[in-house]
Amino acid sequence: MNTSDLDTSARRTGGSASHRSVVLLLILATAIRALSYSRGNLNEIGLSSFSLVLVGLILILFVRGPWQAPSETRGGVSLWKIALPCAYLYVFAVNSARYLMSDLGSEWEVPLQWLSAGAAIAALPVLLLTLERARQRLSGGWQITLLVMPLLPVLIFFLVVPVASPAPVIDVFFFQLQAAQELLAGRNPYETEFLNLYGEGASLYPSGTADSYPYPPLSFAFALLGLLLGDIRWPLIACHIAAAVLLCSTSRARGLPWNESIIFAALFLYLPYSVFVSEQAWTDPTAAMSLGLMSLFLARRQPRAALWAAGLALACKQTMALLVPLLWAMWRSLQRAHLLAVFSFSAVTYGIFLLWNASALWNDVVTFHLLTPARPRALTYSGYVYYLFDFYLPTWFGLVGLVSGVLAAVLGLLRADPDTSPCDGDRPWRFFSGLAFAYLLTALLSKHAFMNYYYLVYFALVAALVWSRIADLEATSDSHSPTSRVNLNE
Repeated sequence: MNTSDLDTSARRTGGSASHRSVVLLLILATAIRALSYSRGNLNEIGLSSFSLVLVGLILILFVRGPWQAPSETRGGVSLWKIALPCAYLYVFAVNSARYLMSDLGSEWEVPLQWLSAGAAIAALPVLLLTLERARQRLSGGWQITLLVMPLLPVLIFFLVVPVASPAPVIDVFFFQLQAAQELLAGRNPYETEFLNLYGEGASLYPSGTADSYPYPPLSFAFALLGLLLGDIRWPLIACHIAAAVLLCSTSRARGLPWNESIIFAALFLYLPYSVFVSEQAWTDPTAAMSLGLMSLFLARRQPRAALWAAGLALACKQTMALLVPLLWAMWRSLQRAHLLAVFSFSAVTYGIFLLWNASALWNDVVTFHLLTPARPRALTYSGYVYYLFDFYLPTWFGLVGLVSGVLAAVLGLLRADPDTSPCDGDRPWRFFSGLAFAYLLTALLSKHAFMNYYYLVYFALVAALVWSRIADLEATSDSHSPTSRVNLNE
């Protein structure tokens, strides 16, 4: 690690961030507050905070303003250099001394609470980076050390998940475990009846029994790998950590300093209850990793590879279907080669099981989700209406949220500079901001949405912040020349 590179890059940014980046950081802090209070369950603070996030994203996408103006106070103090380390500490503070997993053995509860508190204490010296005098005296190596030290206990959390919570009481874990076992035995998981943790007639399942595997076929690849490694969650944990590393790599690939890059990675790695997402075996980290890979390819100005990564995300989770119109708006067209990249993974993985048993695949992956009932504890507007008035919003509100969110995201992307490539200018930050808005609005208006839905919203917000800072740097950099651009049709 070259610390002189950190100093050189830091001088290039000049400590200056656009107002847009500062607003995105505030939006991210609001999302942190929402998740820390709710953990994806119905909560008034969580719901109101995510509503503010929606408003903030509309502001970012559609309000014209001097976004590239430096955010400096009259006293010459950089607001960004104060706010970013504070945001870093805030993430550690909201996780401090909490139960970050739900099904811990009693012998693990107190030690892991102390570990999360210790991580927060280790993060306190990062506040030195808010002081100009301290930044001048601390070498690049020491600044990196201050930022990395609190992350070491955080990694321990993820490494002990399979031991501290070997069998969480959630159907997702057992669905994936049993599906991998069925596949190894040569049987179709989409034709299998699974262990019903919640008893016969449970309202969670349309038929009253756990007779559907509601995840895309690509999830089998991760579950099988995990089964071979001893726990189906190992690949999901690896995907979560990889997504954070990819955000850091995106920042570095486009010249952001090491200190900012590490903070961006940490903001995602230790998002509130990220350990809970890994513990419960939700598959969403695979989609986050794929989107992180897309972000890195964009940073390296490899648009064709970025489309392949987007196609991987599409195959990882059904809700990622909303990527397709956003990709069209970002590329301004989707030619035959583009479509091949976007749909190849889905065509192969779904195709295998369509040939095996098309009706079983359709019933599990599509019909099951259409028929599942609303859930009163979900962090949704429908759940809140049920709490207040004892009835749910119509189920078609979710479709309204999806269409409205995607339309707003597409219109926001179409406002980007038409003369830039998908890898440059304001297209990348608009893409991830639009994705966060569309996904969040869909979740809030749906009949059920829990922590895993908001996990992906949060990833998109961090990615949008990363790309906003890249846009800040490149908008003011004399070294950014037309030769660094790529063909729009690649």
